[in-house]
Amino acid sequence: MVGPLLQKCPDYAFDAIVETAEKIRSDSLNDGEFVRTLENNEITKQYPLEEIAKRIVSKYCRIQQVWDELLPKLKEKYKLGIINNGTAITLPYFKEKNNFREFFDVFINSSEVNLEKPDARIYVITSEQMGLKPAECVFIDDTEINVLGANNAGMKGLLFTNYQNLLADLSSLKIIAV
Repeated sequence: MVGPLLQKCPDYAFDAIVETAEKIRSDSLNDGEFVRTLENNEITKQYPLEEIAKRIVSKYCRIQQVWDELLPKLKEKYKLGIINNGTAITLPYFKEKNNFREFFDVFINSSEVNLEKPDARIYVITSEQMGLKPAECVFIDDTEINVLGANNAGMKGLLFTNYQNLLADLSSLKIIAV
């Protein structure tokens, strides 16, 4: 799962390049280290960064119910933002494939602000860019530590487990009617 917006595509077939690159990214401190490691890794060094990035992006697809049903409802009443811990190398391809601008007012990428979730400062930066106080924000993520980071920043954090539970959580906060 990649948060409440994207998931591994059902038809994804194992790709050693993608899996190796994602493992390297999870172990890297920053984009520079990520790129250097890709360029020296036996599996990934023979591939251009652009190809690796595109292959990573092709692994993921939208959670259609979220995009087709929930986001349009939320956009009618609320400002929406994304906090992404991904690498800047894949970012343009994810943005091209998913048209985040359709629903999201703010898109914060950790590599652009040199902070990552669960650091409370990245949530504060996001709320400021949206013209809101953290206490006015609800943050949804599929990783508990990131939800705790949002709570520590003053937001209301919700742990995404599945679409139906998310609807129930948002309904209990009176954000949507189910």
